[in-house]
Amino acid sequence: MPGAVAPKKRREEGSREDVILVFLETAAAWARVHTRVVISVLVAIGILVGGVFYYRSYRQSLRAAAAIELNQLRGTLTPADAIPRLTGFIARFEGTPSAVEGRLLLARLQLRTREPRAAIQTLDPILSEPTDRPTGYAVAILLAESYKEVGEPDRSLAKLDEIIRDAYVPYQRHRALAERGRLLAELGRLEEAAATYKRLTEEEGATDDLYRVRLGEIEALIASGTDPTPSAFAAPKPPAPSPEDPEAAAADDAEATPASDADDAEEPAPPEPGEG
Repeated sequence: MPGAVAPKKRREEGSREDVILVFLETAAAWARVHTRVVISVLVAIGILVGGVFYYRSYRQSLRAAAAIELNQLRGTLTPADAIPRLTGFIARFEGTPSAVEGRLLLARLQLRTREPRAAIQTLDPILSEPTDRPTGYAVAILLAESYKEVGEPDRSLAKLDEIIRDAYVPYQRHRALAERGRLLAELGRLEEAAATYKRLTEEEGATDDLYRVRLGEIEALIASGTDPTPSAFAAPKPPAPSPEDPEAAAADDAEATPASDADDAEEPAPPEPGEG
């Protein structure tokens, strides 16, 4: 029996080899008859491969050029030319990481110049940025502020809740909680504001005593039944992120305003007539 099995196995292997040889001979004969088609296919494949490599090289060059130009812009923007220069930069380098950063800078500037609807429009193409990444966090916090400025507090609260849920560093969650507490107090929703500030005071690392002061003020208002004064609830600015936390620092830098990072900075007065 073993002798019978071996010849059968050799016949099967020989049969498979014959099939392969027949296929190769048939393919070679077809290629000889259709030489032009074969050459055209090979040329098309070569062009496709070359195109892929060229596109990758082009994208890398574009990203490098965008990063260089953005760094130059950061140091030279002025209140007078920041918006048109950033708009032009975004149009030229759309699709690059630097264009995303440019949109964040532009939206922040538009908020400071009391153009919240323009800021919302600027941020619209990058709404899909995940909130648990530096750029996504910056988008969310800017949108929350923009929605508040255009009179849509519920959308602002939704964005703040998104940050609180997805924040990847405590600094971001603390800031969102502080903004949420302030907004709720301004809306007269004191019970919710008190609960938000209470949570903030219990957060590890949220050591600013002003949060406890705000909580005490709101609890006193609830007890007295007095209507809140919106201007009284300016939330304290959270402490700057530690230099040891590069991602938090990157997110904070993403929100920086061209030429100045202080929210209360004043624009330089225009020169008097006759001045150089």
